Amino acid sequence: MRNVLLGILKSYSHKAILQARSQLSLTQAQMADRLSMDTRSYVYLEHGETCCSVLTLALFLIYCCPNPVKFLKELRTALETARKGAA
Repeated sequence: MRNVLLGILKSYSHKAILQARSQLSLTQAQMADRLSMDTRSYVYLEHGETCCSVLTLALFLIYCCPNPVKFLKELRTALETARKGAA
């Protein structure tokens, strides 16, 4: 179950991060700087190859996400749906 939930977080975060970077008109290096990570790690995150850490998620929500409440509500719904499906 944990792997399923992690996959959902990975999917939601990489899509939201890519969309936010586009809306902010930032380069990958600039976005990586805002998230306090190196550019290579950011590229992996943006492409969905890795999942964000709690720190990266917090920095994204604070400094980059245009609507953090909407992001968290959608993520919560997806996670709850997956948990209910497994029960």
